[in-house]
Amino acid sequence: MGHSRETLTGTMRALGLTVLVFSASVAGIIRHDVPEKKYLALGRQKQFDCVGQIGGGSGVLVGAKYVLSAAHCFIDSDTKPDTSDTVLNGKKAKVISYVLSNYRVTGISKMYATFNGRKVKVKRVTIHPRYLDSLATGGGSCDIALIELEQPVTFVEPGKMSSTFDELHSDVTGVGYGASGRADKPESVKLGHKKIAGESVVDSVGGPEFENHETMLFCEFVSPNDKTGRHVARPLEYICTGGDSGGGLFRQKGTDWELIGICSRAGIKDLQQFMKTGYYGQTMGWTRVSAFTGWIAEQMK
Repeated sequence: MGHSRETLTGTMRALGLTVLVFSASVAGIIRHDVPEKKYLALGRQKQFDCVGQIGGGSGVLVGAKYVLSAAHCFIDSDTKPDTSDTVLNGKKAKVISYVLSNYRVTGISKMYATFNGRKVKVKRVTIHPRYLDSLATGGGSCDIALIELEQPVTFVEPGKMSSTFDELHSDVTGVGYGASGRADKPESVKLGHKKIAGESVVDSVGGPEFENHETMLFCEFVSPNDKTGRHVARPLEYICTGGDSGGGLFRQKGTDWELIGICSRAGIKDLQQFMKTGYYGQTMGWTRVSAFTGWIAEQMK
């Protein structure tokens, strides 16, 4: 799935429906036939205590004083609306996107990371240099940042980062804070900053390369009624959305859980499909942690 900083947030009006479209700022949009409380309960499991809130997004504790998040969470910009015409289900419709310019790193003087309700002040944010370079062409490459905290977090066990490249077809759980609602009712999606965890499968690996490795993991949001998807819908199938950016994608190996991805993007890529099935069939992308373990270790020295 592509990534465009020029369509970070948009409003689509078509067939009398107005919905929020989260394209780059990416807890979660859930199955229509499963109560939200089950997703909330999954998010409360102890192995996901390492996922917290930071700024307007999420982050994963990976060391006593270090948090991994998405680079785009720490970039500010100016915006202006841009309207374009499209055709949905044979009818004319307008899409209003927001064009971004004048990118700059967010100030951190009043920024905190919050884990289990306890705040720790941010000392420094290091954005991957490839991401900063990519802003000139819309951003998206190497969407990862490492945050250093003023004080160590002693009340939460850090997540264990994956260093292997065998993620394809893994059963995974994504965790973050942000908007939530039913997949088949886009108008129900609201930004509530709830800690929701949901399940999926790594359907493909791609994106720009860094040190000879592809840097993105992709998961499709499969409907429980869909027999043509890349994988069978999981009991708590979901897709991340606004506010989840920087959250973690985990897989279980034996009795251990490891962090394999950082939430980078989710959004509406196919408007025709969206009008038919809501968020079902859309795709979310996660920055591949294993591709950046060397860079992360260097920043933590």
